[in-house]
Amino acid sequence: MLTRLGAAVAKWVRRGDPDAQLAALERSLAAGWSAQAFEALRQLGHSGWPAAQHRLGQMYEQAVGVVQSISDAVYWYRLAAVQGHVGAQVRLGLIYFIDPPAPASLTGRDGIQTGTAPVRLEGSLSKFFPNGVSIGQDFVEALKWNRLAAEGGSSEAQARLGHQLALGLGAPRDVTEAEMWFARAAEQGDPAGQAGLGLLYAGTYETPPDPARAKHWLELAAETGSPVAQYALGTLYWQGAEKDPAAAVRYLERAAAQQYLPALYFLGIALWRGDGPICNLEAAESWLRRAAARGHLEAGCALARMLLERPDDDGVEAAGLLRAAAETGHRGAAAILAELYVFGRGVPRDAAEASRWLDVADTESRPEAFTLLASMHAEGIGVSQDFAAAADWLRQAASRGHVDAFYNLGSLYRLGQGVPRDSREAARWYQEAAERGNSEAAFQLGILHAEHDGDEPPDFGAARAWIERAAAAGHAAALAWMGDCCRLGLVGPPDFAEAEIWYRRAAVQGHAGAIALLAAAIENSGDLTPDAQAELFGLWLAAASAGDIHAQYAVGQCYREGRGCAADAAAARDWFERAAVQGHDAAQAELAAWDLAALDEGSSVSADAT
Repeated sequence: MLTRLGAAVAKWVRRGDPDAQLAALERSLAAGWSAQAFEALRQLGHSGWPAAQHRLGQMYEQAVGVVQSISDAVYWYRLAAVQGHVGAQVRLGLIYFIDPPAPASLTGRDGIQTGTAPVRLEGSLSKFFPNGVSIGQDFVEALKWNRLAAEGGSSEAQARLGHQLALGLGAPRDVTEAEMWFARAAEQGDPAGQAGLGLLYAGTYETPPDPARAKHWLELAAETGSPVAQYALGTLYWQGAEKDPAAAVRYLERAAAQQYLPALYFLGIALWRGDGPICNLEAAESWLRRAAARGHLEAGCALARMLLERPDDDGVEAAGLLRAAAETGHRGAAAILAELYVFGRGVPRDAAEASRWLDVADTESRPEAFTLLASMHAEGIGVSQDFAAAADWLRQAASRGHVDAFYNLGSLYRLGQGVPRDSREAARWYQEAAERGNSEAAFQLGILHAEHDGDEPPDFGAARAWIERAAAAGHAAALAWMGDCCRLGLVGPPDFAEAEIWYRRAAVQGHAGAIALLAAAIENSGDLTPDAQAELFGLWLAAASAGDIHAQYAVGQCYREGRGCAADAAAARDWFERAAVQGHDAAQAELAAWDLAALDEGSSVSADAT
């Protein structure tokens, strides 16, 4: 049978009409593969017939009866293309545009990589792949063949050429010419040409947007089933001037149903962050999972963020998703993963791992992460206590403008922890934080000016300026300090009326010391009306509840004597005991006297009974 077939093939090859020969060979190959028929086709290709060369290129590209070889496909396509075969030019334009892989059987373990030129083999493999095993992406080469095919009338090549020109891939960017080629493809009903025009008018190629024309062409392409057009329409309806979230979701779902990754991802984001009826967290999670499962890194990161927003989520799955992206160098994922290691969510709390991923994240990291990592080193959480390392991390956070880092660096220099003790350097960092609105830094800067610094005397004027700034922001300790200044005459003659104003403002902020001082000032003001006694009791009680031992003793007195409240011996004893436990001498004396009186009363009762 094979002998007869081989003879028939040889007879066809000897005929003078190459088209008839090719047709006969196609029928033979369709009926059943044979080496003789394929060899006859190769002979026809080597004889210079472009249609046979194009067919051989297809066979090698699609692994039809031969081992797949993109390089061999390109070899045969090129022979046909230089003779003007449009179909071969189209394939070359696509192959050089998309960076096709080498044959699956010759990648990975064999260490064969794609590149800008075919990979040549040595030894026995060279017999099977004389033209190499890979073709690298080459936009210049792609542009050459796409232009020839486009000029030959191929709508596919026209659309691709338009895309290359619009983006400047392989040639200087030329939006005007790109529009022309898109239009030529669109006039032939090519969905890619219609979509290209729509994208161009939508502003995708950094062109002035024309929404009406964009929608016209995108809708034409979308109706042909183009997922690119459906996705573009969805984003246009979601983000454009004439927003229609419902229409956006419909188009995105059509593209997503075709497994178009950008649509899967965008739909997940839209339903996650959408408002009203558009928001659907369950559906959003489903779309993001589908995109992530297909290797979409941004979808995996978004899914991780969605999971982490749930208070009851343990963070384990999110950490896995983020790690997968971070290991590819995704800086945003690395930044979040670093924070998970800082907080110990989904992963062990580990300063070293947090540090490693912050290095990967680089500028994508939130400065808060550096400050938190500094705290771990300062407190010895998950790592040996190391104030010098804490200072280094704080400097990195400060270089990113984090206000808390400025403040904490000021504190380290003030205390000499991890850095030399230096009040001037402390003041510099405090001032950086204070000028960015940190009231605690302004207060501490004021305290620094109010303290002795070596041979330099306190500067209460500078101290007051900074503490007043903190007080203006409602800082309770600053308000109380201003009250002290006025009461003690540190910045002028004593002024008890102004001191009371500052103490009252601090008391509103819950400052226990200011409340106690305000109460003492009211108590010493002379005869008190019942209303004043009630206010005084309220102030003592607030300060006492905050732990002030003098206020606790005063509350005990109020309950014992019924001043500003109903007399209550049990409550009085309770507050005396609280103050006594903290070492208040008068409270201890009151309790001793109370116990002695109770003992005397018990003795009298016993004597009467006798």
